[in-house]
Amino acid sequence: MSPTTHPGFPVDDPITSYWLKDPHPLASYCSSPTVPNHCDIAIIGTGLAGVATAFHILSAPHAEQNKLRVVLLEARQVCSGATGRNGGHTKLAAALAKPLYDAHGDAATQVMAHQLAQLSALKDVVDKEGIECDLKVTRSFDVFFDEDHAREVYAFIDAKKSEGVSWAKEVEWIEASDVDKITGVMNGKGALSTPAISLWPYKLVTALLSRVLELGGQLYTGTCVANVEEESGQTTLRTSRGILTAKKTVFATNAYTAALLPEYEGFITPVKGENSHLAPLPFFKPPISLENTYNLRFTAEYADYLVPRPDGTIILGGAKWTYDSNRDSWWNTVDDRTLIHDAATAHFDSVMARHYRGWENANAHHDMVWSGIMGYTPDTLPHVGRVPGSKSQWILAGFNGAGMPMIFTITQAIARMLEGVEYEDTGLSTLFKSTSERLAARQG
Repeated sequence: MSPTTHPGFPVDDPITSYWLKDPHPLASYCSSPTVPNHCDIAIIGTGLAGVATAFHILSAPHAEQNKLRVVLLEARQVCSGATGRNGGHTKLAAALAKPLYDAHGDAATQVMAHQLAQLSALKDVVDKEGIECDLKVTRSFDVFFDEDHAREVYAFIDAKKSEGVSWAKEVEWIEASDVDKITGVMNGKGALSTPAISLWPYKLVTALLSRVLELGGQLYTGTCVANVEEESGQTTLRTSRGILTAKKTVFATNAYTAALLPEYEGFITPVKGENSHLAPLPFFKPPISLENTYNLRFTAEYADYLVPRPDGTIILGGAKWTYDSNRDSWWNTVDDRTLIHDAATAHFDSVMARHYRGWENANAHHDMVWSGIMGYTPDTLPHVGRVPGSKSQWILAGFNGAGMPMIFTITQAIARMLEGVEYEDTGLSTLFKSTSERLAARQG
C-alpha cells in the first residue's frame, strides 16, 4: 500500500519548507532494499520524536552490550513532517499556562517544568554531540495586543510568582509603556519574556539520525507502514518494503497515528497550519536587532510565531484567523501539498511593516510559504506511553503544534519504558499518559 491509498497517511510531494530546502544525504536513505524480517524495536516516524527515541536507546550506557536491533520507518523522506515544517524555536509557554491550570489544577506545574527541561536537554545533546544546528539560547517575547487578555495573563503570572511556583520565577512581565522599547513591537498592551532557544530542527534531527546509524540503527525511507497487527506479544508491520516483525514498536506518528491505530481516531486529529520565510531587502538595516523569538498574541485565541534567522531573514507562521471559518480547509486533513488560503500569505507579508518599529520600508515579504500537519488532541495534551491494551506498542504523539517544547525529554522517558521502566517511574507528567480513560472521553 502506498501512502496515498489511505486518507490518514502522509501524502506524496508535499510543499518544500525553508528547513528542508537542502536535503540531507540521508533524506531518502534505505539500509537495504527490503526491511529485515525481525527486529527488537521498530520506530515509525523520523521526526524529532522517532529519531530522538532511537538515539536515546542506542546511546544508553549499556546499549553496546544489549546490541538491540532498531529499525526506523518513514513513509516519505527523513523529517518531512511537522518537525521539518515548524517555527524553529522552543520556549516556556507561560502565556498558555492559565488554561492548563484551569483544566488540571496543580498537575499543570509538572507540565510547565517539563517545558523548561527541554531547553537544557536540547542544549546538552547539541553540545555533547557537536551538532551544528544554529542553536541559540535566548528569550522569547509574548506580545499582547488585547488589553483584557494582557491583564488576565499578568494577573495569573503574578499570582503564580506569589505562590512561589518555580517556573513562574523564569518569567518577566513588560509593561505596555516599555513594550516598544524592549521588544521593538508597536502598540503592545504588555508582554512576557520567557526562556527559549532557537535552532534549525531538520539539522538537529539529521545529525542525531547520523549518530543512530553509526550506532547500528537501520533506516528505511519511502517505506509506508500499511498496517500493524499485534499477536503473541509482538507486532507485525506490513510495509511497502516487506513484512517486519518487531518485539516492540514505537508510534512516533503524531498527526498520522489514527491511520495505524484506529482507537486514536478523534483523539489525535490531523490539523493543517501555514508557515513562511520572509526576506527583507538586502540593504535593510533594522533599528533594533531581532535577537529574540516572538509570539504576537492578537487575541486569546489567535497568535503568530516569529523566529529571526542569523542571516537577518525571518520564519513567520500562524495567521489562523484568516482561514479559521473554512474548517474543511484545515481540520482533519493530511494534505501538505497545498497552502490553505491566500489571505494567510498576504498577512505574513504585512506583519513586519505593521507591527515592528522601523520595518515599514523593509519589504519583508515571503520567498517561501508552506503548510504542515499537526496532531491535535481534545485535551491539548500529548498521548505518551504504552498503547492502552497493548503488550508490544508504545506511543508519543498528539503534540498540538507544540512538539518542540515537549518531545526531547519525552523520548528519554520512552527509551526507559522500552527497557521495562513503568511510566510512573519516568518522571513524566501523569497528564501525558495515554489511557483507556482518555480514549473513552469522546471528542465533541
